[in-house]
Amino acid sequence: MPKYKRKFAAWAVCIALCNPQYAQADDNKEYLVKAAFIYNFIKFIEWPAEKAIAQQSKIDICTLGETPLSNASKVFAAASTPQLALSLVQDNNLHSIPQHCHVLFISESQSDRLPSILEAMKGHPVLLVSDMDGFTQAGGMIGFVIDDNKIKIDVNKREITSAGMRVDAQLLEIAHEVIDK
Repeated sequence: MPKYKRKFAAWAVCIALCNPQYAQADDNKEYLVKAAFIYNFIKFIEWPAEKAIAQQSKIDICTLGETPLSNASKVFAAASTPQLALSLVQDNNLHSIPQHCHVLFISESQSDRLPSILEAMKGHPVLLVSDMDGFTQAGGMIGFVIDDNKIKIDVNKREITSAGMRVDAQLLEIAHEVIDK
């Protein structure tokens, strides 16, 4: 495994599990790991100028629908710095999400609405993430998948690019599957 893959994986797992304050029930560990992954996605995605991370003092990671990810807000608080505050925000208003969210985690509870959600977010520089089956194939940007009892990611590079963002090659290297065409 290349050095940067090990470093990325180590950060994701360590942020979520190595800190004693996160010693919660096993049910929550999956979402703590997913939260750590989302935190790392921010490092490997380049947003357009008006939303560039270097220009921000606050990053909203938004959730849409009911999700256990909401219990992982401590991961983002722990990853915050005096220069950049990360917060987990529940936002069910599709019209306000593009104004303040850098990342939108779409819960499984929204699967019936997925086509309309993807349409509403089309062209907006918001990283769309979910753990729904077939999320990236349906037009989502980063989907969590379980393979061999491990959390992995699928990346839809085409959708990320069409929203005006750029994905770093290092993130593509760790992806389980990349959709590029």
